[in-house]
Amino acid sequence: MANSAIRLALALVLLCCGLARAELPPVAIGFYLPVVRDLPRKDVEVSLRFWVEELARSIGVSYLPVQMYDDLSKLKRDLVSGKLNFLVTTAMGAVQHFAPEELADGFSGYKTVPDHLLLVVRREAAIRTPGDLAGKRVALMEGDELADLYLETLLLKAWGKPDWKRLGPITREQRSGKLAHRLFFGQADAALLYRNGYEAALALNPQLGQRLQVLDAYSFKMRSPHIGLFSAQVRPEHREEITQAVLRLNETARGRQVLQIYLADSMVRTPLRDLAPFRELIETHRSLLARGQGKAESTRK
Repeated sequence: MANSAIRLALALVLLCCGLARAELPPVAIGFYLPVVRDLPRKDVEVSLRFWVEELARSIGVSYLPVQMYDDLSKLKRDLVSGKLNFLVTTAMGAVQHFAPEELADGFSGYKTVPDHLLLVVRREAAIRTPGDLAGKRVALMEGDELADLYLETLLLKAWGKPDWKRLGPITREQRSGKLAHRLFFGQADAALLYRNGYEAALALNPQLGQRLQVLDAYSFKMRSPHIGLFSAQVRPEHREEITQAVLRLNETARGRQVLQIYLADSMVRTPLRDLAPFRELIETHRSLLARGQGKAESTRK
């Protein structure tokens, strides 16, 4: 997950590299810190501000200091008021806190392979479906609203209610790689972790593939758990001009250098439709929860 989060931070760097038109509005970026929850906060703040300020000065772009947020409601307040005009956030956070009409298509630095949320199990745990999780030890990312909601949705589908008490002990880690190693060393039976983090751990320890199994049919498919988007208040022609400038950096020496540093394959457009799987998950969860509550009320009658 760390690589995925860092690639989103890259969007801030490349944004400032690509802008030099005086008529464009100053770039005012809000960064939701849980995007990089697995990295030290101070390191994130220092590195982001250093790159943005250094590169912005080199090309004379107008910008405002990057604003860091722990609270999405405060980030939304500043975006709606016009204090910010671009945000980097978790995709789930964007869906839960912003109306579609408040945001507009943006861009991010992504790997070519989508960063799905994988359900990974120990082969010896005999877990074939979410219904087999009863009594099993589960490991999750710390503070990850997507993983929590997705697991509860799997439980609703399997048992008709979000019965977390039927699970064994739940442990949490900051990084996907640590979750993979919990499984490897027999400290957990199942985990939800991000593909990029899992594959990075697998590259360092190929034996993970012998002991662990990805239940692909029960993994959450998405482009990335994070996203960069404009405020809808930014004029369409300005959004397009900025985006085209950023995408051209894929072909420049400076752009390729920074992409390589942040382990991204390329800068890509991030349309609002990338949020569709997250909206569908929320609707599915809501529907299953209402259905389960309805059955419970019928039984009591």
